[in-house]
Amino acid sequence: MIEPLKTGELFVKEGLIRPDDIDRVLSIQEKRPDSLSLKKERLFGMILCDLNLITPLDNYYVLHKYNKLKSIQSAMVSKKILGQELVVRTQNESQQQDIPFISILIKNKLVSTNEIQKLLFDLFHIPFRSISDFIFNEKDSKELVQVLDKQLSLENRTIPLVLKDNTILFGIIDPENILFIRNLNDLFPQYRFKALFIPYSGFSWFYKIIYERGRDKAPSKEKPLDLSLLLSFKTIVKDPEQENESIQTLYERYESLRQLAGNPERHGLQKEFNEFIKQTHKRITLEYKNQIIEFSLKKEDRDVKVIAFPKNR
Repeated sequence: MIEPLKTGELFVKEGLIRPDDIDRVLSIQEKRPDSLSLKKERLFGMILCDLNLITPLDNYYVLHKYNKLKSIQSAMVSKKILGQELVVRTQNESQQQDIPFISILIKNKLVSTNEIQKLLFDLFHIPFRSISDFIFNEKDSKELVQVLDKQLSLENRTIPLVLKDNTILFGIIDPENILFIRNLNDLFPQYRFKALFIPYSGFSWFYKIIYERGRDKAPSKEKPLDLSLLLSFKTIVKDPEQENESIQTLYERYESLRQLAGNPERHGLQKEFNEFIKQTHKRITLEYKNQIIEFSLKKEDRDVKVIAFPKNR
């Protein structure tokens, strides 16, 4: 019987950290009990975030993918913040009223804002903030709406709050929104996405500011011509038959770069792209006797090419 992979091994499997990073985190965890100021052991992914080896979005994605997420509800019971019966009753109320569990807790004054802030950061490395802490910059509205339109924002209860340089800060009201933001970021690789939790009332208020003052225009074809993040993207493919996610990410960034270079949008070419990668991988493997191939993108005027090189690890 094969034992399931441990958390650190899952991050290695996903290509987010190296095997020696596991030892680094374990060493930190072993030292923490010796510190009087740090009485509890922090979660493995949280330490990776502290070390800037992964982002909170990466952490949530991996734990969600392998069913290793610890929910707010179970954490409240295990930490004896609330009893099991009250948590279940509050969860049912959340579902009946279609209001996030976090907001019901605060609305019913079952926990303090400070307790919620601490719990969310411990679990997800994402802070909880009041919406009054943010000042909306009018000039950023067009670009923010292009990234997340009115309908998607409402459906996923996620709101773009701040644009600074190439980073967009999103407000979310439920941990499940984290996965949506990470998936959205794959469609807009020219940006860096961050998240923080906000109250449900804050989401409703900010939604009106961004989308209900005549700003929900159809997404423009004009996009910032910052191609550096797309052109610097690289992915390693060892077995194209098994690494579908890596090839899909390459395909999405290839098509994004084509559009930013002035080419029309197109759809339904994933299968042809996958076959091209497989054939390229096979040809280079046979020629160089090296199965590890690095793929990247190159722009020449409006033409976009996929570049492939054998790579030693």
